[in-house]
Amino acid sequence: MRRIAILIALMVASGLVANRALAVLQSHPTAAALVSSTSPQVRLPGTIYVSQEGAIYAISGSEVRRLALPSGGDWTQPRVLADGSLLVVRRFDAYSDLYHVSTAGRVLSRMTSDDPATSNQTLQLDHWVLWPAISPDGTAVFFATDAPKPAPKQSYEVDFSLWSAPLSAAFTIGGSGVNGGTRWSVPDLYTGGDIEPMPLPNGSLLYSSYANTGKGTVVTVIGLQTNPNSAMRALTTPQQDCGAPSVAPDGVTLAMVCTNSGQTANLEVATLEGNALGTPRVVVANCLCNAPSWSPTGDNLLYMNAADTNGNFGLWYIAHAGGTHPGAARRVTDSSVDLDATSAATWSSR
Repeated sequence: MRRIAILIALMVASGLVANRALAVLQSHPTAAALVSSTSPQVRLPGTIYVSQEGAIYAISGSEVRRLALPSGGDWTQPRVLADGSLLVVRRFDAYSDLYHVSTAGRVLSRMTSDDPATSNQTLQLDHWVLWPAISPDGTAVFFATDAPKPAPKQSYEVDFSLWSAPLSAAFTIGGSGVNGGTRWSVPDLYTGGDIEPMPLPNGSLLYSSYANTGKGTVVTVIGLQTNPNSAMRALTTPQQDCGAPSVAPDGVTLAMVCTNSGQTANLEVATLEGNALGTPRVVVANCLCNAPSWSPTGDNLLYMNAADTNGNFGLWYIAHAGGTHPGAARRVTDSSVDLDATSAATWSSR
């Protein structure tokens, strides 16, 4: 249970720093069954992609298959594009890159290049690219990266800022930022910065923001920016301690995970009302949950939850989570499966 508490604390509790989140992303569970060795407990339409121990799996009805991705590194954080193909993060010990792959796992393109062996960079100039998200119109990718570094060729700090770039071409990340990209946020230093971008249909951007209080602590809120040059507006309070935002295809229904300064979390749903957030509804209380994601139709919700004493993070499902009468939470993967709790599932209608 200690590993569960650490994961939840890292991802949603006050005091989170992204450097420590990276440590969690680099850890590997060893006791749980691979997802491909089990049968889904709930058969859902379309295809759901999840990550486990550096591999990506596709769940389609009663079938589970592993994508035949190249060996080397850990593949995580899949995101479905409009044509059914995927954006996937490939993570190594000191950097990560973003790839475009087919549903079978064939690499279609490498979108970033942070490998020091090919770019002749030093460790201080290696960069992390994590938490990709697709714009609603399908033309741009948003992501978190620790570029630019506060002190080029000297700093080992990992403070994420949010960027967007066109999906039509590869882009480079270097000392000055993202070549060909647009910077959205400027993080507070030594906090971990801004992560988990969620672009909205109206052109705004939601994300998890970690800010320095000036009193030796770091707080986390759901932030909103209307454009790259605007100031962030906090939609939640530090006391609510919310993170992991996920917006349904309707562009206004938001799922998030909030600890409310407690030891466990609530999975909550609220409605965006202009530049504010309506009163949230708790759909799962007192859980060890993270990484919500919506169905293509937008009313059904997936999330990661550790509901057993073995501490395994399984995939769970709630029908009509965006409505006034959500269904009961149901487990999709069985209790032996331990998925990557920091990698949200992505759901394709295909």
